Amino acid sequence: MALIIIFVLAGLWLLPGGVGAGPGLPLAAPPAAPSEAVSFPFFAAPTQMFLCGEPVPLNEPEVRESLDREFIIEVWSRAQTTMWLKRAHRYFPEIEQKLRTRLLPLDLKYVVLVESDLRPKARSGAGAAGPWQFMLPTAQQFQLQCDGQVDERLEFGRATDAALNYLQKLHRQFNDWPLALAAYNCGEGRVQKAMAAQGVQGYYHLSLPNETERYVYRVLAAKIVLENPVAYGYDLPPEELYAPRKYDEVTVTLSQEVPVRSLADACGSYYKAVKDLNPWIRGAALCAGTYRLKIPAGSADRFMAAYRQGQLGRK
Repeated sequence: MALIIIFVLAGLWLLPGGVGAGPGLPLAAPPAAPSEAVSFPFFAAPTQMFLCGEPVPLNEPEVRESLDREFIIEVWSRAQTTMWLKRAHRYFPEIEQKLRTRLLPLDLKYVVLVESDLRPKARSGAGAAGPWQFMLPTAQQFQLQCDGQVDERLEFGRATDAALNYLQKLHRQFNDWPLALAAYNCGEGRVQKAMAAQGVQGYYHLSLPNETERYVYRVLAAKIVLENPVAYGYDLPPEELYAPRKYDEVTVTLSQEVPVRSLADACGSYYKAVKDLNPWIRGAALCAGTYRLKIPAGSADRFMAAYRQGQLGRK
């Protein structure tokens, strides 16, 4: 009899609305039908390419995989690559002009993307600064003024000239662009020691610090995407690209310290506008000396009139 009662109670527990369901608790819904799968595009890295006119040995599996890694990271870094494209429209024309003047490969322009994302005021935790990420000793070696008042690592034109001088020097030293780029990243001494210790003459077979081993492949990945952005889903309207900045340039010799605010007042502008055009000015004033300044477009006549009348230092 007891056994019959147990079976009855168990049945009541399992029945819809029985004691097991609890008052007002709904029955478990049947599993939903699987939703339609979301399909993402697949992008493949090229099977053949050149860097600065030199072939990349993509027939070697290790080389191809190393490029594939950086390419996948780059092609799917949507925010970063979008900003690269916007900024490149502003800064690449100046870099390309300098490269053509020096008869250097145009591929070198991609180095600045890897170095700083083309942020003119970029700084690293290690102390590198500017779009080309110069460390202080190297900047001074290539005649960039860096002191308490001025940091020319942040002056785009001067820093670009210094970077191209350095890259030319490295290429003369190694006679190989991938090795020159590796040396730009970790120093020529480190590359030379690695080559001597390992008996290896080419970048793609050389064991180097991890960042340097990835460096040339990151430059390659930037080249792949930026040479044909539409093929990789980056179809930016022309009006959304950043136009080159318009400005006037003036040369002044200051006999005393002049606040940046006075420079801005002289051209009918404001402090932040002058600082943004001249990020190499470290503080809120310039000491006595000769400087070439960028000022808002159309303000050169007004500025020079104030300069000739000795009004720059007045408060």
